[in-house]
Amino acid sequence: MYRYILILALSLSTISCTGLSKVKDRYHRAPFEKEIKKGDYELTFYNIDYPIEYEEKIKFYKDFDIFVKKVLINDSIINIMSSERFKEDITELENSYTLPEERIFLKSASELSQAEREKIDKIMEIKIDEKIGKTQYYLNKQVYFWKKIIEDNKIFNSKINYTELDKEKLILQIKEKRKKIFEIVEQGKLNLILKIEQPYVNKENVYWEKKDVYIDRNTKLLPRILKKYRNLYLSEVEDIDVKKIMGEQLKFNSEILIIENKLYNGYIVSDNKYIFFYGGEKNINYYDGYNLKIKVQDISLKDLLTIDKQNLITNFLNTEFYKERQEK
Repeated sequence: MYRYILILALSLSTISCTGLSKVKDRYHRAPFEKEIKKGDYELTFYNIDYPIEYEEKIKFYKDFDIFVKKVLINDSIINIMSSERFKEDITELENSYTLPEERIFLKSASELSQAEREKIDKIMEIKIDEKIGKTQYYLNKQVYFWKKIIEDNKIFNSKINYTELDKEKLILQIKEKRKKIFEIVEQGKLNLILKIEQPYVNKENVYWEKKDVYIDRNTKLLPRILKKYRNLYLSEVEDIDVKKIMGEQLKFNSEILIIENKLYNGYIVSDNKYIFFYGGEKNINYYDGYNLKIKVQDISLKDLLTIDKQNLITNFLNTEFYKERQEK
């Protein structure tokens, strides 16, 4: 009899502890309860339509100039999602104030390779007398390119033998203009999320060889995304990896991580980092009483200029900053 009572007691104890554990796992008190009321919050991330063609990029950055000025003037903060191409071009612009497509037009005309000359011919179809010599011919085409960007191509004279100094002056004008844009960007506040369209390893399995990244051999996710970026949106994450992320078997360095998936919709907090699940069926919330949902909206920069107020993800990450903005 004693044996059966002991087994029953142990069984009840186990059930009780398990129940408490489940309640404890489900219930988390938000650290921002005093600052932000409980309720439903929709956090919209605006996915910018970034162009592929160079001419469209030039138009894009004209709108971007207007956009960052408005952000600064209105003291706005906007959750923006950007593609890897946009991130790469922005990084290039911040470092050199030029785009990758412009490199051959920066190069001295006398140092251009035959392949580069052929590329310039495809881009610049303006007719120039070839009798002036190959170097002068391509230098004039480079000058025309830069004049076209700063919109003074009407005063281009194909009969003039332009110099490298003429070209350099045009380049400096463009760089100075772009420099001012990024000075404004540094003063403004943009919550940038990098969108990874293809988060899984491709046939060129080069990232496995890197020793400076965390590698989980049980996932095909690109190793670089586990450590490299601060804020990430991962497209079409497989169910098996979603479950590993939920179970904290996969660790990311991202302060904000958005997982597009078919299982969950909501968020968890792991190591003080927010992990949002978007597109799934089952709703999950980490903090009691705070129902946070992600919404992704494709938008052009021109339309983004019309956005005034929104719920910001930084409200929940930095409540001191939130209080300061509420007091304004």
